[in-house]
Amino acid sequence: MVIAAATVVSLMAAGGGVAFAAGSGQADPLKERKQEAAFTAAHVGQAKVSRDDAVGTAQKAHSGRVVDVHLQDEGHGLRWEVKPDDGKHVHEVQIDAQTGKIVSDQLDD
Repeated sequence: MVIAAATVVSLMAAGGGVAFAAGSGQADPLKERKQEAAFTAAHVGQAKVSRDDAVGTAQKAHSGRVVDVHLQDEGHGLRWEVKPDDGKHVHEVQIDAQTGKIVSDQLDD
């Protein structure tokens, strides 16, 4: 658990956990980012698909710099949410954390 939390904190420090609202260039609220980081740290051990594999899958769908990566479960099972920014749009790509398949791909709102 401590290692997972340290990994998430280091990812955030490296820019991997910084989420931006589409089109605004504004970072998501700090409280939201902290909640996402805490959830990711608590559940990363349950994910069969690694963060790096999820990022790779998302970047095959949309090139660009990844501005956010975190785990979530909004009632559909554990998913990686990856947000690539192609310079014009930020996409929200959700990847099943067990299978590695894209289950949702849309513009970030």
